[in-house]
Amino acid sequence: MTPHVQPTSARRLRAALVGVAALALSALAGPAGAADDDPAGPGDVTAYSASQCGTGRFCLWSGAGYSGAFWSTGTTGLQATAVAGAGSVWNRMGVDVYTYSGAGGTGSVVCWNAGTQTPTTSVGSLSVRTMGPTTC
Repeated sequence: MTPHVQPTSARRLRAALVGVAALALSALAGPAGAADDDPAGPGDVTAYSASQCGTGRFCLWSGAGYSGAFWSTGTTGLQATAVAGAGSVWNRMGVDVYTYSGAGGTGSVVCWNAGTQTPTTSVGSLSVRTMGPTTC
């Protein structure tokens, strides 16, 4: 009895299909270092969508359409972010929030009213200050 031997082209095709399947499965896996769901502090930076911005949080994305690196907070006061430039913003807090282009509340400032949702913008966001009951 002779063993069955696949032609080289069939082996290559099979190997390519296995590789494509493995790549597809790895893409379905969640990103490493998922965001911190602790409502008392900022989240980790990772890629997400608008659905990741929970009630009572201020959220920044580096890309337009709620894409790219993500950062959020649910606390008040001045905070550093890990998103130098915001491409999308959603203020789901009950207070206004200022974004600053520089660290420590320096540089140009943009004020985001409570409830503001902006899928496309271009603002510096190295730091944010969540406010008390104030208006922009």
